[in-house]
Amino acid sequence: MYDVIIIGAGPAGISASLYTVRRNLKTLIIYKEKSSLEKASKIENYYGFENGIKGEDLYNIGIRQAQNIGAELLKDEVTNIQIDYSSAKQQIFKVQTLNNEFEAKAIILATGNKKSKPNIKNIDRYEGKGISYCAICDGFFYRNKDVAVIGNGDYAISEAMDLQNIAKSISILTNGKIAPEYRAENINIITKEVREVRRRK
Repeated sequence: MYDVIIIGAGPAGISASLYTVRRNLKTLIIYKEKSSLEKASKIENYYGFENGIKGEDLYNIGIRQAQNIGAELLKDEVTNIQIDYSSAKQQIFKVQTLNNEFEAKAIILATGNKKSKPNIKNIDRYEGKGISYCAICDGFFYRNKDVAVIGNGDYAISEAMDLQNIAKSISILTNGKIAPEYRAENINIITKEVREVRRRK
C-alpha cells in the first residue's frame, strides 16, 4: 500500500514527489512516455543554470533527485483507476497497469498536456531544432530572426503578438480562418497550406 501514487514523471510529477517523500509519504511514480521536457534542446529560463541546460539533462536530474530521496519509479502504463469503498476507515485507490496492480490512499495525476501537432511532413524531425510550441518559453531563441507561427484563430494571434518585440519579422501561416479584426500591424498573414518543413539550403 502506497500513501501516494503519482502518474507521470515530468516536472510536475517529480516536483510533487519531492514534497510527498519529504512528508514521509510512501510514494510511487508510474510513467510510460517520455516527458516533452526531454525534447527541449536548451532551457535558459530556469533558475540555477547560468549557461542553460538541455531538456533531457534536466529531466534525468529530476528523476535521480526523486530516487535519491526515496521515491519509487516504475515504467509501465496505467490502464485503470478504481476506488475501493469496502474499507470502513477510508477509500482506497486501486491502480491497474499493464503488468501489475497497486493500492494507494491518494492519486496525483501529472500526465501533462499532449500538444496537437499539425499534419506536416518533417515536423517531428525539427522539434527543438527550430520548431517550438511556446512563444513565451522559446521566443528568446529566435530573437532578430524571421519567425513563422503555424495556426489560426486567437491562439495563433496571441503567439505572434508575444514575438513582436523579439523577432525580426513574423508571419502567420494559416488556413485562412483568421478574421480581419485580428490582423495586427507588422504581422504577415499567409493563407497557403503548409505541407512540409525543411532546412533552407
